[in-house]
Amino acid sequence: MSDSARVPRVEIGPAMSKPVRLAIVGGGMIAESAHLPAALECPAVEVVALVDPVRERIARLARRFGLAPLLAQDVSEVVGRIDAAVVATPNDTHMPIALKCIAGGVSVLIEKPLAACLDDGRAIADAGAAHGVLVAPGYVTRFRPNLRLLKALLDRNYFGRVRRFVHQFGTVGGWAPLSAYNLTRSATGGGVLMVTATHFVDRLIWFWGAPSEVSYWDDSRGGPEANCVARFRYGGDDGFEGEARYSKTFSLAGSFVIETDRGTVLLADTDDAEILFRPHDSHGVVHAVRAVGDHQDGARSPFVSQLQAFADACRKTSAFPVSVEESLRSLELVERLYSCRQPLPDDWYGAAS
Repeated sequence: MSDSARVPRVEIGPAMSKPVRLAIVGGGMIAESAHLPAALECPAVEVVALVDPVRERIARLARRFGLAPLLAQDVSEVVGRIDAAVVATPNDTHMPIALKCIAGGVSVLIEKPLAACLDDGRAIADAGAAHGVLVAPGYVTRFRPNLRLLKALLDRNYFGRVRRFVHQFGTVGGWAPLSAYNLTRSATGGGVLMVTATHFVDRLIWFWGAPSEVSYWDDSRGGPEANCVARFRYGGDDGFEGEARYSKTFSLAGSFVIETDRGTVLLADTDDAEILFRPHDSHGVVHAVRAVGDHQDGARSPFVSQLQAFADACRKTSAFPVSVEESLRSLELVERLYSCRQPLPDDWYGAAS
């Protein structure tokens, strides 16, 4: 059974004859698998520079993608020859790289999280405001059509009043960047909470704002945690609660479940998953909820949509959909969770279930 809902489309902005001159800073996995392919698909930008301390790494990327860009080992070498930069480097390098770009008037799209800690994030935000330079936080899942639709429907109470939610995501080993920075807590700012869960933390801020109460468990023994469980409370007695579970040692099917007073909403954690709704009053019936006329956006990679929105914001034709203030609130929530850390039981998943 299909149920369609009309929601405002996220406009991508008009194409312009002169593309934004773009540098990709960082020659690792996320640049190779996502940012460079997106840039080549997006007519609003032109990749004119690749930056990485390991020159052979970016030389290989240039050869692989058939590019002839400037190759530099530090972003300061290309400031003045670019309009914008995608910062796709280890978390603890985001601030120094962003500050160099901002000082040179270069707009920055910074891979999530904005920085390895709240203080570094504030430094980036303050510099952008002081120089009048665009700082765009790269929470790419915001550009998934299914999440944009879910946000719009939750705002309208389309599914009823939220009572509880659960989100989980886990892969054995997790993301394996070339620099292995995720194995060092100081480089990442944390473990699986900062590296994996940060997308969902951003989603919480986007959907409902900061929770009124939190509790948190992880298995860190001084290094980056591999598993964690977080619980959230919104409002008082008439509010709602939720739980999130993340793992780098167990495979957990990525999924988001929201219980409301009318039924249960289910959304798999993938770019193209459908929103499913199981109403309480119709046993055995599942509605697939789709937006009318959103087929074109649905075929576009969220990384391409994000880059197009960044280019439009650089040209000042529209605001970037994710604000710096929201990204700071996400960092603040992560630090709030770490501040109330409790040891995670060995049977954490069974206990959480």
